[in-house]
Amino acid sequence: MAGTMQIALFATLNRPRALQIVRDTTAWLQARGHAVRLAPGLAQATACAICATSDAELLDGADLGISIGGDGTMLGAVRLCAPYGVPVLGVNAGALGFLTEVTPEDLFTHLPRVLAGETTLERRLMVQATAQRQGVTLGVSCALNDIVLRQGASGRLIKLDVRVAGHQLGLFSADGLIISTPTGSTAYSLSAGGPIVHPATQVLQLVPICPHSLSFRPVVIPLTDPLEILCIGDQYGDAMHMIPDGQQPLAVQAGDRIICAPAPQEALLVKLGLDSFYDRLRVKLRWGGP
Repeated sequence: MAGTMQIALFATLNRPRALQIVRDTTAWLQARGHAVRLAPGLAQATACAICATSDAELLDGADLGISIGGDGTMLGAVRLCAPYGVPVLGVNAGALGFLTEVTPEDLFTHLPRVLAGETTLERRLMVQATAQRQGVTLGVSCALNDIVLRQGASGRLIKLDVRVAGHQLGLFSADGLIISTPTGSTAYSLSAGGPIVHPATQVLQLVPICPHSLSFRPVVIPLTDPLEILCIGDQYGDAMHMIPDGQQPLAVQAGDRIICAPAPQEALLVKLGLDSFYDRLRVKLRWGGP
């Protein structure tokens, strides 16, 4: 990265601290001759109208995305940037910040390195889920962390027929099922009892949410094995939901099929080499040690 760059900033609109960091970052970048792009809502919230860019043009030709907020903000930014091949730098203005790379206090210390290209771009697997009804596609969702199938408003158990590589793995009743990437193994999957998987591993995890049978345990499968889930639902006909990264739920119903596979695009995360995955586990999960 060199010369004048086109940089898209992302932030949660309800975090005053994040909005202030957007203002400071915008001023810092513009003072060095770089162009800043903000979605219309963010431009209005930060009073940076001159940087307002339409959603359609926000990432077209962009060189870098900077996510300012927590992991949720980072997930949203990555899903938008991945189809354009735009790398994302995460700035932790949230709580845990497992996916983010720098603190706001250190941002301007490290930004010159980022802009000079003195960083590593880490490729992360994303998962794509296609929902079909009688052979017709209802919707396609991509996620960096996970795709979750959950019960509807009643909260009753749902039944899922899970098939891997053309073989029936089982017929399971549960509150839901998490299809997690290695990146997502430290998120919802971990809370549901799934294993921690190194992000460089090329696998998917199937993690049940409160299964009716205690023998239904998390399963790790290779990317080469196609995954298909038939939604059987429950006797009351409640709608279920397919949810990518905790956002934009898609209603599905009994008889629908969910086909999961690696997404055609990978996420690009800017890494400064400040710590390793193992360091992050120790610190973020409070496993003790210096």
